[in-house]
Amino acid sequence: MKDRILQYHYRLREQGVYTFAGKSLVRLLIIVVFVGSAIYIAQTQINDFTDVLNSFFLRLHWQFVLSLFFISETILGLIPPDFFIVWANSSNNPIILTAILAGLSYVGGLTAYFIGFRLSKTPKINKWLLRKFSSHFATLHKYGGFLIVFSALLPLPFSTVTAVAGMVNYPFRKLALLGSTRILRFFGYGYILSLIF
Repeated sequence: MKDRILQYHYRLREQGVYTFAGKSLVRLLIIVVFVGSAIYIAQTQINDFTDVLNSFFLRLHWQFVLSLFFISETILGLIPPDFFIVWANSSNNPIILTAILAGLSYVGGLTAYFIGFRLSKTPKINKWLLRKFSSHFATLHKYGGFLIVFSALLPLPFSTVTAVAGMVNYPFRKLALLGSTRILRFFGYGYILSLIF
């Protein structure tokens, strides 16, 4: 058992998984520091900043917000999910809304997988995708399941990774299992953001 763990460790190190994970964590820390600094400045410079932000979110109809979120999480993650988590935290049922957001994000990633799979079947589009996302293809081939987990948990474009996985015909069951870690991200970030706001 010990030998197998060591072999796995050496293989991960040779593939550069630890380096990739380290860079992803550094990127996460930079984003956390940036967002935290922006929030701190806003709270010190704007009177009742938290109340202003909450009242803005409460004015938005929940169906519109959830629809916008699902579209964003399906099409290349256009809007950072953290804004929606803040919105969920400002509601009367933050845990339920966070769970809905987590589920929608997960389903959005799976939908992106099937979009990628279908697009790869069209020769002209496939050629453009190969050129446009060549670095993503190479990264997915190199890191496989680790990239899916990292994109689910860290600030990497989850739907882009799942779409690329669909393009290269990555096993769907494996992606669905590994991608479920996306749900952990929402509750973890939800807890952290609830301490800030």
